[in-house]
Amino acid sequence: MPVPLLHRLAVALVRRAWAFAETYGRVSAGQPGRHRFARLGDGACLAFPPGAVFGEQAITIGDHTLVGAQVSISAGYGPGQDLGGELVVRIGARCSIGRGSHIVGHRSVRIGDDVFLAPYVYVTDQNHGYSDPRRPIGRQLPVNAPVVIGDGCWLGTGAIVLPGARLGRHVVVAGGAVVRGTFPDHCVIAGVPARIVRRYVPGEGWRSTRNPPPDTPTPEEQGAMKKAPEGDIPLMIVGDSISHGSSGDWTWRYFFWKHLKNQGLSIDLVGPKDTLDNIRTAEVGDDDATYADPGFDRDHDAQWGRPYVQEKDVIEEKVAEYEPEYLLVLLGINDLFWYGVTPPQFAANLREFLANARRPAPGLKIVIGTVLETRKALDDPEFAALVDATNRELRAVAAAEGVAVAETAAEFRAPEHTWDGTHPNPAGEVRIAAAFADRLAAAHGLGAPYPRPYPVLDSVDPAAKAPMEPAPGD
Repeated sequence: MPVPLLHRLAVALVRRAWAFAETYGRVSAGQPGRHRFARLGDGACLAFPPGAVFGEQAITIGDHTLVGAQVSISAGYGPGQDLGGELVVRIGARCSIGRGSHIVGHRSVRIGDDVFLAPYVYVTDQNHGYSDPRRPIGRQLPVNAPVVIGDGCWLGTGAIVLPGARLGRHVVVAGGAVVRGTFPDHCVIAGVPARIVRRYVPGEGWRSTRNPPPDTPTPEEQGAMKKAPEGDIPLMIVGDSISHGSSGDWTWRYFFWKHLKNQGLSIDLVGPKDTLDNIRTAEVGDDDATYADPGFDRDHDAQWGRPYVQEKDVIEEKVAEYEPEYLLVLLGINDLFWYGVTPPQFAANLREFLANARRPAPGLKIVIGTVLETRKALDDPEFAALVDATNRELRAVAAAEGVAVAETAAEFRAPEHTWDGTHPNPAGEVRIAAAFADRLAAAHGLGAPYPRPYPVLDSVDPAAKAPMEPAPGD
């Protein structure tokens, strides 16, 4: 039966109207809608129809970035929320955000340049908490953690990026992968949860981690090839950037190790890392070994940005692998600042961390440090009160669990003992080392208290922290 003329005209009219809406409904730098955003770069475009887009005053989109139809980009909890002038969602230049994707920011989502998201990718820096088993999960306070997606990454259809994820440069994320944790440059990750399945090795090319080449040692051979112990008493330091350190630092690990060696103790520091963070570049995970004095046992388990809320899920396998007799832990500031953890949530996470750490080693001796003073706490009374409440919870959990507490905050003052308001300078490193040494001696009879008065040490060389100049032609 022929289609009636009126019907054909109606179809044609609807199609023309839709084409008109797609052409003139898009938002670009040349249209008034751009003024809602903190920045909408030259040549950038948000296709029509959009998804839910709000909090534009806290969103920046770089030059020549294309955002597909039905993409939702949000900053904050809802339209009209005052975000205090802070940027929450930053999308770089020359990116492509596929149809139906969601980028949901509450604290910080940073997407680099030349990043491609296939359709229906979900990126968020917030998740529901579930520390209280008596309350519905949807009614518990959320947990926030910043997300970083490095330059040149490709995320396949349906990938999910969870709070706290940090992707290096040129990372391929397989479709449907669920990403959490930190991944280095030039790797392929897949699965639930995502794991590295391929890595680029300079001079060798791309190598599979699932099917190693014939000359790759077996797990049994790798175990036999483990680094020889440097002492008789294995001790693992677990921490965040304060323990990891960065370019040019001594680290408190150095002063602690040196003190115990001076006591005649045969200490073997253990852990999966032996490097500092390379703070001179913007890249993620590019550690270096530029210690002020590299002449010590540098093994550790510390990483910039690490919180209890993540470390509790992996500490069991680390204790099982490295078999420490003592575990020294200094975490917590990231839980409060980046992850929005409340003191009761902190207490629950700490209890879970301790239980998991002890599971493979019931006799493990654990010493936990208190959350240090920072410039933010001095400038923000509410945050200072949060730190104090968290340290009270920490001491209460430690007493209940039979764990020693190193009062690392007792002699640590941010103005005198940090180089940037958070991270310790040499004077601060000595005071952290002293707090752990004092508590080990008092609680476990290991070594002696740290000698006082403290030595007077030079400040951090600013050149050690200065950004690297780009090489000619970069």
